[in-house]
Amino acid sequence: MFAHLFQTPQEPQKSFYVADQGVDAWGQLTPLASTFDHVDHVFYFTMWMCVFFFVLIAAVLGWSVLKYRRVRFDQPAASNVTHNTPLEVVWTVIPLILVMIIFAWGWKGSLDMAVAPQDARNYKATAAQWSWTFRYHNDPGSSLNELWLEVDKPAAFTLESKDVLHAFFIPSMRCKRDVVPGRNQRIWFTPTRLGDYHLFCAEYCGKDHSLMYAKVHVVTAEQYGKRPWDTEDPDPKVNGQRTYEALCKSCHAVAGPNTAIAPSWFGLYGKSEAVIEGGQEKTITVDDAYLIESIRNPSAKIVKGYESAGRMSPFDQGQVSDRKLGFIIEYIKSLK
Repeated sequence: MFAHLFQTPQEPQKSFYVADQGVDAWGQLTPLASTFDHVDHVFYFTMWMCVFFFVLIAAVLGWSVLKYRRVRFDQPAASNVTHNTPLEVVWTVIPLILVMIIFAWGWKGSLDMAVAPQDARNYKATAAQWSWTFRYHNDPGSSLNELWLEVDKPAAFTLESKDVLHAFFIPSMRCKRDVVPGRNQRIWFTPTRLGDYHLFCAEYCGKDHSLMYAKVHVVTAEQYGKRPWDTEDPDPKVNGQRTYEALCKSCHAVAGPNTAIAPSWFGLYGKSEAVIEGGQEKTITVDDAYLIESIRNPSAKIVKGYESAGRMSPFDQGQVSDRKLGFIIEYIKSLK
């Protein structure tokens, strides 16, 4: 489930802890790149508490084994005492107090992550099997599997899922929140270091869960003002291919026969296809209108043979704008 923490689809042979994001002197965590340092405090408090009690218990156990070991076969028991009430109360109350301290500390931090400051810039992160779509405050543009943030500017996210349970997890920012279907979750943080960071889905969400990855770019105010998320290639087919690789690659092939999950795009445009519509079988010709309908409303016409396959999630304007949809169609046309 957590294999994706050590390998990303873009860099299959590269360790998760890249050079500019190494670990600390103890080999723990990625360097903190946001204002949420309390996460590290709770982590290290819990770790050193565990180390302390492990050493203490192991030492007492080792001492007891040596001191009270049997040296003769007929040696009587050192004591017939079966329990010690004061001792049992102590080792029950002390762990309870420590656990409640950790709970209160973590609970306060979790609440702090949900209440953004007034000057925070708002974003919307949409999770769908198996990609991330990001929309920007008062901006018509969006980006797939890449997110741009301004350094030292609070960033507040509304999280939504198009299908199943996901989780929004940026280790370097020390933020994580489940993305629950039918509910808008909130989380925020202030990025404090320029650079590129990793965003993962940390909740198992299906076959390609480990590939549900996005790159977070923290840039200067000047770079952010240039709207780097809205750059396009002059060739619409190239833009269509980028969208395919971000959203469609896990199900649709482009250089061979149909997969077990979905029809191939190879030679698809202009092809006659048997589909099921309203329970009735009919034959259609794959054209622009059919492709648009299949992306916006995949359940309208289901390709024959895929009735029992996993249903494709619909892609609305927020995820795939009409412009990007046109790029996808141009890419499909090029696959003859």
